[in-house]
Amino acid sequence: GLKHMKLFNKCILRDWDVSLFLKLESIEIGDECFIEVKRFQIDGLNRLKSLKIGKNSFSKKRKWGDVDASKSFHVLNCEQLETIEISRKSFYDFAGQFELSNLPSLKNLEIGTVGRDSINFFFCSCIIRGT
Repeated sequence: GLKHMKLFNKCILRDWDVSLFLKLESIEIGDECFIEVKRFQIDGLNRLKSLKIGKNSFSKKRKWGDVDASKSFHVLNCEQLETIEISRKSFYDFAGQFELSNLPSLKNLEIGTVGRDSINFFFCSCIIRGT
């Protein structure tokens, strides 16, 4: 099965669903991808070790305060996930939940870029448990 998924810049798929890729060990998404996606969820990928997302991905609207409460982010129940890296201005217009749950191996969480306006998840409510 597929172990490594790498999607290059400006990928325009409308849906995000990796639930059937149970053997994935890494996911890397480039810049300006998936701008139409309203729900980002990874659940139960127990071999996944790293998730990396470039800049301006999963963000359709760019104006300050122009957000969508139906857009949400969830990473759940991934036993081996160690690293989540999300570059600046990704998930900017998400105003629903930001949820990390049951990620017992998580060691590194990087969101945004130090010294730069990042505005990731700026309008989201945050839930972190069991990490």
